[in-house]
Amino acid sequence: MNTSSTTAGARSINVLIVTYSRFGVLKLMSEYIAEGARSVPGADVHLMEVDDLPIDSLRPGESETDHLLRRGVLLDRIAAADALIVGAPAYFGSMASPVKRFFEDCLTAASAPPAVDRSRPWRHAVLQDTVGGAFTASGTPHGGNELALHSILTMFMHLGMIVVTPGQGQPILSNPAAPYGATAVSGASGDNLPTAAEQEAARALGVRVARVATWVSLGRTEWERNQAPNTRTAG
Repeated sequence: MNTSSTTAGARSINVLIVTYSRFGVLKLMSEYIAEGARSVPGADVHLMEVDDLPIDSLRPGESETDHLLRRGVLLDRIAAADALIVGAPAYFGSMASPVKRFFEDCLTAASAPPAVDRSRPWRHAVLQDTVGGAFTASGTPHGGNELALHSILTMFMHLGMIVVTPGQGQPILSNPAAPYGATAVSGASGDNLPTAAEQEAARALGVRVARVATWVSLGRTEWERNQAPNTRTAG
């Protein structure tokens, strides 16, 4: 977790938005989410894109040393996040497989070679207590958006993260947004731009995740401050 300080002893908030976007819609959504997160005082927002190649595949012209360095940087960026907002398209009612593979690989890259096999990424507890939010897009209104969000949030729960969702807005019956995360319907060809309502929902998700991460960080700072006298007394 990030431990850099801002005014009044509070920690700055490192918000990392990780996105896999084939047609550009989710990349746009990530930018709207970043806008919202940046509006929260003390939030330092970064964007990361996931590509189709597994992180252990050598890129053109990349040496083995370069590869190990790139893999280590990816893990460091993820581990340093106070809040992680993950965006993946809804494929077959779940997050796209490159995103799942990305986290499996990153979370077993704590050593080289990995200390445990890649089927047990939670053993490293890299993301324990990190705040997490999700967003997705599908080609049609019933293309699996809610299930894709559930798959991302379930991954968060397995990793011991603190899940943050938009919740159901008011009035419930006229609100098209999912209560589990920000969504967009990109059309059959993937070229429908996010609507004004989808953009606003994305910004609101960024605000909410960054704000909750701020509260968690402030609470942790106060808790650690209160623990210090007890530790000295016990010694």
